[in-house]
Amino acid sequence: MNSDAIEVRSVENREELEGVYDILDKVFPNGKHFFQQRLDYDQTYSFSTTWIAKCDGQLASTVQIFPFHCRIEDVEIKVGGLGSVATLPEYRGRRLCQKILNRQTEWMSEQGFDLSLLFAVITPFYEKLGWNVVPEPVYAIKSALVPPVQLQTEYEIISFHSDYIEAMSDMYAAFNRNRSYSVARPESFWRDQLQWPRWETSTCLIALKNGRPAAYGQISKTMEGRAHIEELIYLAGDEKAAVPLFQSLMQLRPDAVDIHAKLPSDHVLINALTEWGAQQQLIQYAMWKVIGLYPLLKKMTGVFTRRLQQSGEYGNKNCCLRITCGSQHAYLNIASGTVSVELHAQSHIAYNELELSQEKFITYLFQGADEASSMTSHSKLLQALFPKQPFVFYVTDKF
Repeated sequence: MNSDAIEVRSVENREELEGVYDILDKVFPNGKHFFQQRLDYDQTYSFSTTWIAKCDGQLASTVQIFPFHCRIEDVEIKVGGLGSVATLPEYRGRRLCQKILNRQTEWMSEQGFDLSLLFAVITPFYEKLGWNVVPEPVYAIKSALVPPVQLQTEYEIISFHSDYIEAMSDMYAAFNRNRSYSVARPESFWRDQLQWPRWETSTCLIALKNGRPAAYGQISKTMEGRAHIEELIYLAGDEKAAVPLFQSLMQLRPDAVDIHAKLPSDHVLINALTEWGAQQQLIQYAMWKVIGLYPLLKKMTGVFTRRLQQSGEYGNKNCCLRITCGSQHAYLNIASGTVSVELHAQSHIAYNELELSQEKFITYLFQGADEASSMTSHSKLLQALFPKQPFVFYVTDKF
């Protein structure tokens, strides 16, 4: 078999998509229905996001792109999530997935994606193709340390009903407005997700105050003694709903020894978890690749300007930076606290060099730069451009 016999592209019709489902059915234990549910009940789905490799006309390998937008404060950036990576056993060893992933990177660049994200256990395979692990914090607690929910609270905790979908959507939007790393969910997401496999394996509870939805939370099924709080959202003024809601979710998983929760640093539940003995851990399964450094930074021009003007030290300073990340670069021109981003250098300007690894850049982008992680000659400027943020990516949005 020579490379000329390999064709890499997106699927063109339903018949080819059915062929992809057949590959996934043979490779993964979840079964064909698991993957079919996720795409067939997604109103935003497009054939252009399902990629295949054919060998001598036979469908042999596939990788799925899950496009989404996530926030950096009030800016939305376009991300290509990657999943459903599979090759039939008889075609392995021919680097078909690598060929698909390389072509998808080109396609995402052509389509204006800023970043790519995937979740992996075996990371060296993807590192060779340009993705890097970026650690994220999670709160972990032994379920035995959590006190039982009080019988008398001002909130009534009830099971989810589809009548509450619109209220959940509104709560999510309010809680995550301008919250970095959170996904900007389209309106169709809320109904579509009720048909997705992840919803079927999680449980959702609603907190009512005087009959009004005040908060909601989701918990995963227990696997290997662990359950995950997939999200716990509350309205401003209803912060007291968080603790009884968390405790009620835990009661649904009596077989869970450990509970993990990804929470933004301003989440009211963190205080209670810390008092009960929770520990913050770093998880290392999110892998990122920068698709378009310059376009991404260009989108953030207003954010950078606002941040510098809010900082006491850089509000009136002038500075010019050449930011390099891998093989990509962009130029930041700072004049009296106002930022412009350019693709090319201006000949009359002497630029300060700032070289960042993908891991560092993504960490700064979503989590912020602190003194420990930005020990360079530009550390103070980095902290002004990329301040610490109450960021979160919810488990619900994992693909």
